[in-house]
Amino acid sequence: MPQPASAPIEDGVLDVLKQVSRRPIEPSLDSELIADLGFDSLQILEVIAELEDRFDISIPLNDVPATRTVAQVVSQVARLVEDRSTP
Repeated sequence: MPQPASAPIEDGVLDVLKQVSRRPIEPSLDSELIADLGFDSLQILEVIAELEDRFDISIPLNDVPATRTVAQVVSQVARLVEDRSTP
């Protein structure tokens, strides 16, 4: 069962993806950032910066290459937000 905080995080991630994309996109959780949404490496760095600002988190750059789908991004952001709020 998804955590209650995951819905706002999912909406926020989708919003950031739409803002950073240079063309109209309708990302789903199954969408791959590069193959399906057409993001290049610079746009992925922009997405990371926007997500860090929006959710007040720090995304380790070592995790970036393994993150391919929107669902993986949402999961990673949710985990980082949860870790930040745990003392």
